[in-house]
Amino acid sequence: MNSDAESGGRRVPAHGTAVAHGAAVAHGAAAPAIDTETLARATLTFCLDSADAVMHALLKGAPSATEALALIIDSRPGVAKQTAVPARTALERMFSTGLTRWDKPNTPQNKAVFRRALERWHHRVAQLPTLDFASLGDWFTMGGAQWIISPDSPYWPTQLSDLATRQEWAVPLCLWGRGDPGALVSCERPIAIVGSRGVDDYGRAVAHDIAEHVASQGHLVVSGGAMGADAAAHWGAIDAMRGVEQGMAGRTVAVFAGGLNHIGPRCNDRLFDAMVASGGALISELCPGTIPEARRFLMRNRIIAALASSVIVAQARLRSGALSTATYAADISREVYAVPGDINKAGNAGCNSLIHDGKAMIVCSTHAEDMCHERHPPRVVVNETGDAAEGRDCGEDVAGNGGDVGTERDARARMVMDAVRLCMRRHEPPTFERIRQMMASKDADRPVWDVLETIGEMELAGTITMTGGVITPAIDTG
Repeated sequence: MNSDAESGGRRVPAHGTAVAHGAAVAHGAAAPAIDTETLARATLTFCLDSADAVMHALLKGAPSATEALALIIDSRPGVAKQTAVPARTALERMFSTGLTRWDKPNTPQNKAVFRRALERWHHRVAQLPTLDFASLGDWFTMGGAQWIISPDSPYWPTQLSDLATRQEWAVPLCLWGRGDPGALVSCERPIAIVGSRGVDDYGRAVAHDIAEHVASQGHLVVSGGAMGADAAAHWGAIDAMRGVEQGMAGRTVAVFAGGLNHIGPRCNDRLFDAMVASGGALISELCPGTIPEARRFLMRNRIIAALASSVIVAQARLRSGALSTATYAADISREVYAVPGDINKAGNAGCNSLIHDGKAMIVCSTHAEDMCHERHPPRVVVNETGDAAEGRDCGEDVAGNGGDVGTERDARARMVMDAVRLCMRRHEPPTFERIRQMMASKDADRPVWDVLETIGEMELAGTITMTGGVITPAIDTG
């Protein structure tokens, strides 16, 4: 059993840290209640560097995360022997029981691994602002800017338990999120769409169109938060809300490799806000403050794979991280699909290789009926208070009104472009905030996420570019 290395990024969430993207939940969504067991799991996550199989085994043998954490606190160096020694003994017994329940060997080597891990956990517990972990709810949610769910929550995606089938992996102890937690359980068989950051127009269009079709059937779309294929997939799911009857469009969820106060890239800020506003969610298994280092992206990919029933690789190079998601997916018996591409372009080599080696089925159409189950409205669960778990209606027109979708979309794009050009004539930087203010002066009822989505669509279409937060027409015809 492999233990985690020491953390390369200090994780100390504090209220002085800037919280990106506002409130924790979407309009009308209820924030999940945080009980003592969930806070214990959040605290144990704070003790870890990333997914930790040692902690997973301990919790399989422990009566609860709350009791395991209390024993870790009691077993610290400096605690009186009459308290620390029995606590250590109890922890080792729980770890051995967990290994047996997990069907893993209870060897002397594994016991040594556990003792080294316990030393690291002791070191990290000392970084907490208080050992009264039950009082850390506000601290762990950054003042309510994020929510936390654990496996006992009705919002918890139970398919994550499939990660326990591999010894070197581990099921997340809990999940942090922003947006509507109901998005995570809105579909029984979500579809993950992944690919390289540097996709070309073909890969971007394929990711967008497949996601739009999948979401139009009511299915949940899952991806990362990177530019390229990830962003195109999320925008495709958001676009689906325009083309189907109210309440039928699926949600979209992005999984991140660090704390949710470190999400990026910044060029996707408008996308993240639009996802939250449209009933989707941004999630991470890591505490606020955790730096999204390269190694954590690989572990993040296992969550994308586990959430999905099928993983579609839209476009990828041979060394793309998207291929690790495909590998995770295959290892836990998910269906894997790949989009073929021009053999003369290196950007298609990863997908072509997956198909050639029999590791993925070929995608022959962006209308992915053979990759999805039957169309359905997004599923609504009941939360702890008995209220509906959904936020705003998935099928509500993002423009906020009815009418011809194409005409409305074109009208909004013209408004954005007119505002950009007016800023340029006035020698003002056409930032998003300035454009939003100018559009609001003409239509005070237009929501901010409507402007966000319009600018995102225009950037994907190539009619504008964003550099340093400033909008520039790709070809200025004005």
